[in-house]
Amino acid sequence: MNNKDVEELYKFIKVGTPVTIQEGTFGPFGNGFRIIEPGFRGADVYEVQRYMKKRGYYPLWVDGIYGEGMKKYVIKFRKDYGLKLTHNVDIEFYKALGIQLFE
Repeated sequence: MNNKDVEELYKFIKVGTPVTIQEGTFGPFGNGFRIIEPGFRGADVYEVQRYMKKRGYYPLWVDGIYGEGMKKYVIKFRKDYGLKLTHNVDIEFYKALGIQLFE
């Protein structure tokens, strides 16, 4: 949630009321990371692209879409970090990229 969202909620909910956040940057918190494959879209793809860009591995526009352009950069990152060669973004990829789940 952004601060403006919290402020909006404040108008409708009394202080002390329990609030449950069901969705986050990477989807439902209870399910952990999903394995991202070419063709997928979403906030998790966006974050992976953003992290890759920060490390110099993604020169394309960060748009949250795992298209053809992203595939070669995923492979390059995997080769450079000694990961299994696949187009998927899996747990070992997240870890090498420095993305971690937290509570």
